[in-house]
Amino acid sequence: MNKKTSVAAAMAVSALLAGCSSYLYAAKGWVWPLCITGCAVMAFLLLFVRLVRLFRSATVVGVQKAYRRKSTYISRAEWEFLQVLRNVVGARYEVCVQAPLVSVIDKVSGGAFRNELFRVVDYLIVDSVSYEPLLLVELNDASHNRADRRERDRKVAEICADAGMPLVAFTTAESHDVPAVRKTVLKMLR
Repeated sequence: MNKKTSVAAAMAVSALLAGCSSYLYAAKGWVWPLCITGCAVMAFLLLFVRLVRLFRSATVVGVQKAYRRKSTYISRAEWEFLQVLRNVVGARYEVCVQAPLVSVIDKVSGGAFRNELFRVVDYLIVDSVSYEPLLLVELNDASHNRADRRERDRKVAEICADAGMPLVAFTTAESHDVPAVRKTVLKMLR
């Protein structure tokens, strides 16, 4: 059943019910059909609204949507390392995920464009009271071995060094060594 047919059918059934109940009320004085019809008309109107929303959200045949919502904000490995970092820093610090450099670094010279600051770092550790940004943390999986990712990592490190913003990177293998992570992170936070 296509969109026009569904809408026409819902409206026809609603009109038929309304007509029948009006006749029974006018000719016979029956009130109950009017109540039932009111409920039925409301149900069909709700169905009609639902159908319209369904058809509006449906993808046109042959046309792919450009975007879709991700099933998770961070990967499983990133979530596990987040738990490690939270455990390491305790209540004195907050660990934020997926922090863009522009949130913690200002561009003070070299033109108005700040495109390079829209790169995202995996974790940002801030003071839990003042929210002063203290440390950026990267979790590097195998994708960081690609040339484009190495160039991106080099640029991020360069920006952080220029801004005086500490940055530390761990591989996914290193992220499981909690004592080593604790030692490195706490040393960087001092």
